[in-house]
This record gives sequence, C-alpha cells and structure tokens, in this order.
Amino acid sequence: MAYHISKIADGVHAIDEDKFVQCFLIEGKNCAVLFDSCASGGTEFKEAVLSLTDKPIKLVLSHSDQDHTGGQEYFDCKPLMHPLEFARYAEKGNKGKVTIPLLEGQTIDLGTLMLEAVLIPGHTPGGIALLDRANRRLFVGDTVSDAQIYMFGDGRDLKTFIESLRKLEAMATLIDTVHPAHGSPTIGTEWFTKSRIAAQMLLNGQIEPKEPPYNLPCKLYRYDGVNLLYSKES
Repeated sequence: MAYHISKIADGVHAIDEDKFVQCFLIEGKNCAVLFDSCASGGTEFKEAVLSLTDKPIKLVLSHSDQDHTGGQEYFDCKPLMHPLEFARYAEKGNKGKVTIPLLEGQTIDLGTLMLEAVLIPGHTPGGIALLDRANRRLFVGDTVSDAQIYMFGDGRDLKTFIESLRKLEAMATLIDTVHPAHGSPTIGTEWFTKSRIAAQMLLNGQIEPKEPPYNLPCKLYRYDGVNLLYSKES
C-alpha cells in the first residue's frame, strides 16, 4: 500500500492510504493522538506514523469500520472509542480486545492542546469526532465528506445521521476547518448543512437513485456535491 503524508497545520498531518482513506496524527507537547489507523496497516503504515512524531501515541477510533482499524495492531496502546461502538467493534474481528471508553465531552490532554470527544451516531452507533476548540478544527471520521458516505449495511441509521448533522450545524460557530476520513482532508463547515439537506431529501424520497460507482448492494443518491450510498434495507 502507498501512504502519502500531507501537513494540515503545525503538528497535524493527514496520512492517506491509496487515495481511499486517511487518518490524522495530531501532536502535542507531551503526546500525540492517531485518529483512526487506515485500512491495511503493515510496517509501511507504522513507519509513516512514526516519521511524524517521537511522542507516545494514543489511538482513538472514530468508529469500528475496518478501513479505520487496519493499522491498530502496530501500536502498543489500547484504542479509545465510544462504548456504543464496542459491540460492533468486537463483531468485526476484534473480540476480546481491550478498549478504553471515550465518552461525549471527555477530553484528551496532549500538553499544548486538548481534544474533545463529540458523539455523532448514524453512520455507526458510536461514531465520534474530535474537536480542537483552541484551533477551531473538527476531525470528523465518516459523517461528513466530499467523497461517498456509506449509509448502507450494519449499524447505519439515516434518521440518527440527520440528527448528528444538526448537532454539527449547531457547533459550526466553533469550527473553521473540518477534517474527514475520505475525500479532501480539509473541507468547510458548509458541508454540515449540505449533508443534512441531502440526507433529509433522501429520507423524504426527493432524490432520484443512481447506480453506485462500484458493485455495491445500494444506490447512489447525489445532491449539491453530497454523495450518499444508501439502501432501504439498512
């Protein structure tokens, strides 16, 4: 696998795997947070992460989809995630692994900055974002993206997803930049509203379904740049 590193800001880097999924290394004075661990892992992934920091690393998982957990084995730390995600995480080949609960509003102190957990279910039951209030950044996992958003399969809930987007809209005055796990590594807060409107229109049957770009058991629903992959059976 090929990993490409891009600098977002001082101490913040995106690690992109094959232009498919990206995770983020956020470094403070005392330690660093790796937010997700890409899909494939391997020594190349570990080397990419360790090239960015010599600080102790805490692994935080936005959710339990396997394209976010692939590199977790290569770091000597127990992953932090929301407890609502624990059962789903165990079902995806992680049974018996020890995890650390990270609840809504809890913070991780990196020394020079704090990261706050924000619960945003819908894409999965216990999906979280990390808010850097001081630098007005939100690391958002799969809930917002200018690429495709998967809303089919186990754990997806379109109504809950819409409510999480409303929550993010209400937080927009705290945020300048949004950092998703797919697509562009930096987007604006306008994607909260664009995504919520698209999802609401999908729920109301106001978007014509199209065939998905890959052989997937769903349809593609596209509106105003937002691409939702959805099945009514989800």
